[in-house]
Amino acid sequence: MLRLVSSCPVAVSRLLLPGFYALLLAGCAGGSGRSAQNPVSVYLPIPKIELTEGAGAIIIPIQIASPSETAQVAVSNLPAGVQVRYASTDTNPSGTLSFMANESAMAGTFMPIVTVNSAGLTASTGFTLVVKAP
Repeated sequence: MLRLVSSCPVAVSRLLLPGFYALLLAGCAGGSGRSAQNPVSVYLPIPKIELTEGAGAIIIPIQIASPSETAQVAVSNLPAGVQVRYASTDTNPSGTLSFMANESAMAGTFMPIVTVNSAGLTASTGFTLVVKAP
């Protein structure tokens, strides 16, 4: 009798010949029973940012976990007239994002995406951006 101990999904299938079985393992990575995880992550502790057209910049923290000390940060789906600037710390890629809406920025509610590339890997997160008229 064969005893199988595994934390991976297992399927046993009887083959055409009596007494023979095929054992199928699916979804395992590295034999540890756990799937591989992306060592790069990005987190914005402020999920909603509100800007006023023509007002000063809003600065929020960005937390980036990476085995590298550097990262490329891009913000997509920004409305016209909104600019963003990323500044990292001296020792790791976490830092700040500065948002500013000029006088002609498009007012409304938007769902931008922050994408981080670091150590050859990519991570992203979304947030809500509200642009208001003065």
